Parts: sequence; structure tokens; C-alpha cells
Amino acid sequence: MRSGIRGKLLLLIALLSLALIVSSVLISSRLYRDSLERNERELCAETADTLVGSITDAHWDFIRDVRSKIGAIYGENRELLEQAAVTEFESYDKRAAFYEALTADIFPPKQGFGMSYEMLAFKLEYEALANEMDMLSFAGGLDAASLFFYDGEHGNLVYLIDRMPESSMRYSFPASVSKPQDEILAGALESGSAVSYVKDGSCMALAPVTGTGDVFVRFGKRSMDLSRSVRLFSLYTLGILLGATLIIGVFTLFFADRLIVRNVKKLTAASRRFSSEIHGGSPEQVSAEIRSGDEIGELSEAFDLMQGAILGYLSSLAEKTAQEEKMKAELELAASIQLEALPKAQLQQGAAVLRSFLKPAREVGGDLYEYFPLDEDRIFFCLADVSGKGVPASLFMMRAMELIKAEVHSASSLDEFAFRLNNQLCAGNEESIFITAFFGVLDVRDGQLSYLRAGHEQPLLRRGDEVIRLSEESNSILGVFEDMEFRSETLRLEPEDLMLMFTDGLSEGINEAQEAFGCQRIAEALRQAGEDPTRTLYRALCEFCGDAEQFDDVTMLALSFGKTKRLELTAPSYSDIPGVTDALLGELEGFDPEQLSELGVILDEILNNQISYAFPRTGEPRIWLSLALREGEAELCFEDNGLPFDPLTGPAEAVPAETEGGFGIQLVRSLSDSQRYTRRGDRNRLTVTKRLRPVGAEGNR
Repeated sequence: MRSGIRGKLLLLIALLSLALIVSSVLISSRLYRDSLERNERELCAETADTLVGSITDAHWDFIRDVRSKIGAIYGENRELLEQAAVTEFESYDKRAAFYEALTADIFPPKQGFGMSYEMLAFKLEYEALANEMDMLSFAGGLDAASLFFYDGEHGNLVYLIDRMPESSMRYSFPASVSKPQDEILAGALESGSAVSYVKDGSCMALAPVTGTGDVFVRFGKRSMDLSRSVRLFSLYTLGILLGATLIIGVFTLFFADRLIVRNVKKLTAASRRFSSEIHGGSPEQVSAEIRSGDEIGELSEAFDLMQGAILGYLSSLAEKTAQEEKMKAELELAASIQLEALPKAQLQQGAAVLRSFLKPAREVGGDLYEYFPLDEDRIFFCLADVSGKGVPASLFMMRAMELIKAEVHSASSLDEFAFRLNNQLCAGNEESIFITAFFGVLDVRDGQLSYLRAGHEQPLLRRGDEVIRLSEESNSILGVFEDMEFRSETLRLEPEDLMLMFTDGLSEGINEAQEAFGCQRIAEALRQAGEDPTRTLYRALCEFCGDAEQFDDVTMLALSFGKTKRLELTAPSYSDIPGVTDALLGELEGFDPEQLSELGVILDEILNNQISYAFPRTGEPRIWLSLALREGEAELCFEDNGLPFDPLTGPAEAVPAETEGGFGIQLVRSLSDSQRYTRRGDRNRLTVTKRLRPVGAEGNR
């Protein structure tokens, strides 16, 4: 349940008042009790001083006589008296008899018979001293008085006179001993000084008898009932404080309501109106109009200023949001254009398959890749990383892609291509944006690879169970230094080889512990990857990085190379067909025999048609055949230097009528998955592909 400022002030005043009243009553009661105890101590001390002065004047010799006689008894029977002090007697009579027997020589019998003059005089003097102690203690309102001497060596109080009733078990007989009851008493006895104090509800006063050395007078008030006086005083104090607190609370609430609550309500109403107008879409400034000159007035002025700042911010925010939306749309368009410029599908040619993967860190990125056939036998591919990120890197990347496409066809080698591309990128590059890149040209017929690394990450080559890094030496980066010389390297790919090219977004991917993914983890993932290693590697990177943000573009190219076989027939004849068929199909061991038989039919049909119809009556007829096996797909390529003819659409030039639609093309189409015809120079080329199932795979007949 919500409460207003008035209710909170009332609660605060009540709590503060309660705390003040309780603390005030406790403190004042304690001070009052201390004052009463101080008065009692002073009274005890004055009574002790008075008694000391009185007995010193009137009973000095007698005190010395009593001290001497009882001291002699104590000296002879100290151990016995100490033991008696801790012994519980069966009755008062036995206790009295014990001490009377010890002091029989100095105290006459209680009946008074057989008493000598000296003993009578001693008795009268003893009683006079005791009566004087009674009178002084009664006058001071005290209920205990005693006279004793102190044996400091053994720490014993030896009683001479005790004014407690003799029938009391607390009565101390002459010559009885006890120990100091507390540290204060013990300290005063050791030093021979006077002291007064309160302990356990009793007030005690001790004073030495002048000239005796070890005789002391002690007075006490054993039951000081101060509680009633303290309670009355506390109730009186409580009543005064409650009345004062009530009056102060009423005035505080009255002024708080006028000076605080009303102004806060006005400020709250103004803020709610302003908030509702903001949500309504047409905000206007609303003033609380508080001019109180205090902190609430300053808050009202600050609220007015804040409204103006909010209205200005909302206006600029609307403009900024519109600009950001426009920029976001433009960036999305730029990203779409950028992705459209990159190859979308994998490239298959001969025994080679190229796959790509790109995951930008922002809407647009600075990584690029490109691959395309240079001719029927060679493919070009590259992977590059532009320095920086975002729009500048993306624009430089688009420029680089256009230059790569323009230069690669006209250059005679990768060395010349890189030289010319570098100079083109340096021209007008005032921002010194640079590119790291890896370029490659692969002959799909025999796996001969020419490659050039320009400051880029080293590719990894998986050959069997081994993963190795290529191109230890690197050329210069592109786009910074003009007229740099570049040097390419060569490598022959073997069947089942897989080469992975990647940007540093993969190797330098960072997890939450600030650890990099690294080439070692890339190699491990590549060793276990299947046909498409790019997806496997990206999943491994994501698992490693966890929730850490991708800081750079992740781009990969994967080049896989299958088996190849090439044959050339000079002056071909029908007798060559069985040998050619056996040689090519012998490369396909482990696949479904029925499908291999269908490939044999395709070979027989196309070779028969080439030998029968492709060549003129004169010339040097030749047929070139190649088999490429990549990831379970066989590609047969038939070339001849015969008359131009496309069996897939019809004759390209005038040929004998009996050849139209020749080559048994319908049979070839029914037994294969795809067919493609091209004319290159003076050669016809027909390419046929067929997917093969390994022996034992599901679907074998």
C-alpha cells in the first residue's frame, strides 16, 4: 500500500519521538540513580569519618588494648580461625560457643558472675564504643557497622566489634576472620586509605583509625531501595517528553504540509501531464509554477529546464532515427549488392569442387572471394581480406573484385597478375587500405596448382590423415607499395586432397576467456570434416566462442580434388572401344556394378558415334577422353577434332542427314544425370556426369 509524504512524515516523527523519549528516559533515569548512589556514598563516608574522629578522641587507648588482646588470640589461632570462617556450624549456639571459648580471657561471662574489676571496666568500655558506633550509624541511616584490623600478610579481616545482631548468622564474633569481599575493599585495605562505594544494592564506607596502622571502621547500608524513586522520576520525565513531542509533531506536520507536501503534489501533477503528453505524441512544456525559493523551488525550475531539454532531444532523436533507418536500409542494400557480387554456388569442373562460406561481422564486410573457369581445363580462385571493417572496407573490396576480374584474363602468369593488380590498387589509395590475398589457378586435368600468397593466412592441405600448411614464404600485401615483385609457387594435387583457405576471422576468433581459435583447432576440425568442411569449421568456431561477439568477418574456400584419367586416340577405330572402356571403368572400383555397366554403355554409344560420324573423309582424326571422379560423381569428357556438331540441340553446320540427332543421345540422357556440349577452337567437347553409389549403399540393386 502506497503512502504519501504526510503519512511518511508522521511515521518518521513518531519513530524519532519514540527513540528520543526512550533514550531520554533511560539516560535521565541512569543519571538520577547515579546521583542517589553518590549521595549514599557521601553519607557513608561522612559517618565513617565522624566515627573515626569520635573514637580516636574518646577510645584511643581502649582500641589499642582490644587490638592487642584479640590480635594475640588471632596470632595463636590463625589457622583455626581461618578454617572456622569457611565451616558451616550446625547451629548458632555452637558457633557462639566456639568463639566465646577463644575469647573467654578478655570477655566476661554473659551472666556477669565472677567478673574482676579489670574485666568489668573492659566490658563497660567495649559496650560504650559499640553504642557510639550504633548511634552514629543510626543517625546516618545506616544498618551495619564494624571495627576490625587487617592482616595484610594473610589477607584476613579480624573483627573487633560488629554491630549486627548477635543472633544473626551474618554476625562476626570478636576474633572471627573473613576475606575482603571485592577488589575495591582489598585495594583500600592494602593502601590504608578511606573509600566509599556501592555494590550489589549496598553502600559501603571504609576509614582507617588514625595512629593504629591497621584498624579500620566500616559502615554500610545493606538495602538501598532506589527503584521506587527512579520509577517516579522516569514517569515524570516520560510525561513531560510526551507532551513536548506531541506539540512539536503537530507544528512540524502543519509546516511540512504547507511548505513541502502541497508543492510536491503540484510538481507531481505537472510531471504526469507532461508524461501523458509525451505518450500522446504531442508533448508541450508544463510548468509547476513553484517559486518557494527553497530546494523544491529549485527542483521545479530544474524540471522546467529538463522538459525543454527532453523536447529538444525528442526532436533530434526523431531526425536521428529517420537517418539511422535510412542508413540501415542503405547498409542492407549494400550488403545485398556485396553478396550478389560473390559466387553463390559451388564450382565443379573436372575433378575439382570449390565451396565457399562467408559470415560478415557487420552488415557489410571486407572479406572477398572469387572463383570461375578460365577455360575448359583451368579454374581461377582467390580469397582476400581487406583491412578494416564496415563500409570503407566493403567499397575497397568491390573495387578489388572488379580489378581481379579485369586483370586475371590478360595476365600470362600469377606473378604478372599480382604485380598489375597491386599497382592498380595503389593508385588513388590515399587512405592506405591494404589487402591480404591468396590466389590460385588449378588445371583440373592433372591437378597442377599454381598459387601465390600475398600476406594472407597460410592455407591448410588435408592429404589422407595428415594436415599440412602451405606457402611458408609470403609475398607483400596488396595496395600499399607500388612495383613490388611477386613470386608464385606450384603444387600437384593428388586424388582425395582437400585444401582450405580462410581469413583471420576464423583463426583469430576469440572466446569469453580471450583465447584465440587458432590454426591447431582448425587443423583438428579439418581432419574430421566431411565433403563440406566450411560448415563443420564454422560450427566448431561457434562452439568455441560461445556468447563472445564475432569481431571479424569469417570467410573460407574449400577446394577438393578427385581422381582423373586421360586417354588420347589417334586414328580411332571400333577396336579401341573395349580397351578404352576397361581402362576408364577400372578407375571406378568400389561403385555399384550396374551403374558402371551403364557408364560402359554411355562410353560405347558416344565413341561409336564419334568414330562413325565426326570426322571428314580426310585429315588426322583424334579423340581425347578424360574421367574425373569427385565425391561420388563421375564426369566423362569426350573431345574430337571433327566437324562442329552439338548433339544436344541438333547440327551446327550442314552434316549428313543420317547424323541428325545422332550419338544415341536419348539413351545417353536416360543413363546419365547431366550433359553439356561446347565448341573450343577446332574441338567438339561433350561432358556427361553420373552420380555413383558405393557398393553396399542403400538403393543398390
